[in-house]
Amino acid sequence: MTTDPAGLPEFVTFDQAAALLQQLEIDPTATAQSVRYLARARGERWPFGAGEGQVPYKKIANARTMDAKKLIEYLRAEPPNPHGRGQDKKPRRTSGAP
Repeated sequence: MTTDPAGLPEFVTFDQAAALLQQLEIDPTATAQSVRYLARARGERWPFGAGEGQVPYKKIANARTMDAKKLIEYLRAEPPNPHGRGQDKKPRRTSGAP
């Protein structure tokens, strides 16, 4: 695994976070949307937000930013599922099925 790069920015946007996760080989397929999805899906477990025990996002211009070191520490401890959402628990309905 790659170590933290020299000159790590203090704060990153979702887009910059995705690039950083790819660079550090934490999530080679990361995109800004996938990082946003993690934030929504993990809810209170996500380290950033307005909830109790969460670090507030820092607003820079029109962008919400996150502490880069805290994000990397969190995703190294709880990495994203490399296989997506997992297997279906039951068969999917086909279109046109009642």
